[in-house]
Amino acid sequence: MKHHVGWGLLLCAVSAVAAPGDITLVDNFRSGEGWQVSASDQVEARWRAEANARCLDYDFHGVSGYAVARRALPPVDLPPDYEYRLRVRGQGPANHFQFKLTDAGGDNVWWVNHPDMRFESRPQALRFKRRQIQFAWGPAADKTLRRPEALELVVATGSGGGRGSVCFERLELVERTPAPASWPAPRLSVRGLSAAVDFGLTREFSGLQLHWPPTGQRPHGYTIDAQDEAGRWHRLAQVRRGAGPLDALFLPEREARRLRITASPGEGTRPGLAALRVEPVEPGAWRSPDDATAARARRLPPGLYPRTYLGEQNYWTLFGVDGGGAHSALLSEDGAVEPGPGSPSIEPFVLLEGERGNPPTLVNWADVKISHTLPEGYLPQPRVHWAHPAFTLDIDAGASGDGTRPTGHARYTLRATGARPLAATLLLVARPWQVNPPQQFLNRPGGASPLSRVAWQDGLWRLNDTLVLRPTPAPAHAWAGGGADWPVALALANDEPVQALTEATPWRDAEGRAESALAYPLQVPAGGETQIALSWRMTGVQALPRRIDEVNAALAASAAAWRTRLNRVGLQLPAAGQRVHDTLRSALAQILLSRRGAALQPGTRSYARSWVRDGAMMVAGLLRLGETDAAREFVDWYATQLFANGKVPCCVDARGADPVPENDSHGQFVYAVAELWRFTHDRERLQRHWPAVQRAVRYMDQLRQSERTPANRQPGREAFYGLMPASISHEGYSDKAMHSYWDDFWALRGYKDAVLLAQAMGDEAAAREFTGWRDEFAGDLAASVRAATAQHHLGVMPGAAELGDFDPTSTTVALNPAQAQDLLPPGLLDATFERYWRESQQRRDGTRAWVDYTPYELRSVGALVRLRQPERALAMLDFFFADQRPAGWAQWAEVVMRDPREKHFLGDMPHAWVASDAIRSLLDLFVHDNDGGDGDHLVLAAGLPADWLGQGVAVHGLPTPHGLLSYRTRRVAEGLQFDIDAGLTPPPGGLRVRWHGHEQRIDHLPASLVLPDATTSTPSETP
Repeated sequence: MKHHVGWGLLLCAVSAVAAPGDITLVDNFRSGEGWQVSASDQVEARWRAEANARCLDYDFHGVSGYAVARRALPPVDLPPDYEYRLRVRGQGPANHFQFKLTDAGGDNVWWVNHPDMRFESRPQALRFKRRQIQFAWGPAADKTLRRPEALELVVATGSGGGRGSVCFERLELVERTPAPASWPAPRLSVRGLSAAVDFGLTREFSGLQLHWPPTGQRPHGYTIDAQDEAGRWHRLAQVRRGAGPLDALFLPEREARRLRITASPGEGTRPGLAALRVEPVEPGAWRSPDDATAARARRLPPGLYPRTYLGEQNYWTLFGVDGGGAHSALLSEDGAVEPGPGSPSIEPFVLLEGERGNPPTLVNWADVKISHTLPEGYLPQPRVHWAHPAFTLDIDAGASGDGTRPTGHARYTLRATGARPLAATLLLVARPWQVNPPQQFLNRPGGASPLSRVAWQDGLWRLNDTLVLRPTPAPAHAWAGGGADWPVALALANDEPVQALTEATPWRDAEGRAESALAYPLQVPAGGETQIALSWRMTGVQALPRRIDEVNAALAASAAAWRTRLNRVGLQLPAAGQRVHDTLRSALAQILLSRRGAALQPGTRSYARSWVRDGAMMVAGLLRLGETDAAREFVDWYATQLFANGKVPCCVDARGADPVPENDSHGQFVYAVAELWRFTHDRERLQRHWPAVQRAVRYMDQLRQSERTPANRQPGREAFYGLMPASISHEGYSDKAMHSYWDDFWALRGYKDAVLLAQAMGDEAAAREFTGWRDEFAGDLAASVRAATAQHHLGVMPGAAELGDFDPTSTTVALNPAQAQDLLPPGLLDATFERYWRESQQRRDGTRAWVDYTPYELRSVGALVRLRQPERALAMLDFFFADQRPAGWAQWAEVVMRDPREKHFLGDMPHAWVASDAIRSLLDLFVHDNDGGDGDHLVLAAGLPADWLGQGVAVHGLPTPHGLLSYRTRRVAEGLQFDIDAGLTPPPGGLRVRWHGHEQRIDHLPASLVLPDATTSTPSETP
């Protein structure tokens, strides 16, 4: 093996590929030459020399961020297979360590990310193999890493934060021998209770599939040991309760020349060993235990595993308490419960007794017809209903208590629907995966959730000692089993060996693949029912219910509290409008359930962080439904998260404020403060936030001024002049930052609201200064739009200045909240949404190819109402309603797939930011504001269908910036009777009501008017 030492040789090999077996020294870290160290906002970083090493010292100072050491690399082609070896040591809390390779500009990034890594004080060798170095982000069409041009060593905030050091001693590039085109067939030999498998060569694998003979002659318990090239043996796995024709074992990053499979004592000499076939899984092919579970699921009847392991998309919903998002639970569409974020799930099965000596029948989700409801159509206690010829099973989920001591409940109601009594056993089975499926990869990945210890003690079911559930009543039996993913419910149905749990016998599984079942043998009379419940502490130390009537009372009290909370605004609609009524209330509940204390967040799993973007739009929706406290708490909290220089963090989580520059943030924060002021006129609170508002506006103006440069007057760059700098705030531009008009419309809203707040504070100097900035920015923005549409030959609004792309969903903010329609070229917004309407109808009718969309498009409903196109708005609403999944739960995920069963990342479900879009657009049907050229005014009922208005619509106590709005409509002989109560002060432009071509202005309340059907008639008004 040849050793190449030093940069000199590497620099000479600019176009070379290392020969097999080469080790090339990339850096010995004796010198700091060529290295650059940087850090994000308020994070300190230092590149320090130490004996035989260079150390990256960092201090996060309570914020989220990163410290990075970067250097250029010579442009050397990488060999066909390789690995980097990094010798490293360190000290400090658990934080993310990232090994990054980039192109010269840093636009395209490949990485290995080690979450929450705690370094040892003694040197350790980290290996980054070719297959482990993944494309992270960037605009490159070819994602293959061939010639890295820069190296970055990064410490990013993990669960620990704080301060620490990471010391680097040596980095090598090692050329690896590529795997053969085909591997030798494994050779099997059997002696007694052992089978030896020889691969012929040392072989890497990510798992093993053990195929047993179909006769069922196989050991239930066995061990697997591996031998390396040096002849050393070590334990790979132990299976304690294997069964069936396939054992699928997840064994990541393992390698062996030989395997030894030894049946457990007492198994006897089983012919199954001689017929065994061992199939190694290619390295990297299985990335988690979920891949092994899916392999097993494909060999068994459907319903024994969740849909996701059968290649189908599954759906779920959220339950919990207001502000309890950090401890919330999930209920799957098929009836599985995830009691807490990331926890193992609990699935129901029904074991029907066999008749006339026949074996029992195991009934699961695949054997029943399933439907979904919410109590009264909107209360956040979801139900899954199983319908079977012999029985029905209702799974009701909910929570009681408050955000400090919430208790979760799952109630199972089994009814005998046949003509004869029902003899059955209800099984509640804890299983080692979440309801949140494995394709949910962000933040808290879904899928596998290790279940390593189960116990039954003092009437409590203990899972991993961290999740403690009390069943009411107590089960007749508690069982445990599992291992190699064999379903314990199937083992019970087949009378296969399982372990009885007693006070003295917990069950342990070193691989975390245990299962446990509570068994309830039941005799239910024809037409009768029985109830069983599970209760658990979501957090806190409160007592758990001991009787089923206590569970029922807790759920009833919770439902009553939610009923009051969600009906602060009164709405009476015809039957055709019930879905609008229920979705409004359900969406409000989803926002409250998802928030973590004061922190509004779009979800509780994938998006368990608080974005100011999402939060500001949620604040607007909350205020319009009377949820002032939740809105106020968010604004108060987020105002404390700004960086010292006034930068508004894009998002905040338990690690602190995130430094990633997203240039919509500043305007959104100011807008949130202004919305709170508009709806509450709380001067004391505004005074408290005024310093933060000023810092945010001044920081935003520094960003704006950075783009008012001569360089942006050059041909081809004119559209950038005076805009917010390029950023990745718009999710469509995450690969490469763009000058997104989404940022600019939010900045415009921020400048407008800065003027409003300065005037409210009586700060005349700030009001004058901010007015000048606002007007100058508005002029630059208008000029930019003209330049971009001309440059890209567009007749519609572009999404980004440099792309000229079509993005009507982001353009909706030009109408609301930016109210920028008078700033843009005449007809541009009309043309934009005309194209949107045309393409959306092609999508609906199947004449336009599409795969997925995001329900952020709900914003288009409000946009079309504001553009005086209510029929189109309602047609779009019908389209979106059809994609509430599952039907009956009044929710949207972040992503909607055309094929409902195509597996895909969906974001959180429900997604609370989408819920806020629904609230604001649905409320626009009833009333919306307009500060256009004919004065600030409110438009009433502009999005409601004429037949709804004629049948009768009533709105009571709907908050607006001008007071509480209440009105009623009904058809009379002369046309439409419209009665508006006192309770608000009409804005300068008054109230406007439109009907069959008429627009009536109202400047004094109360008012009653009749709007005639005939377009030639004159409306009559009675003050």
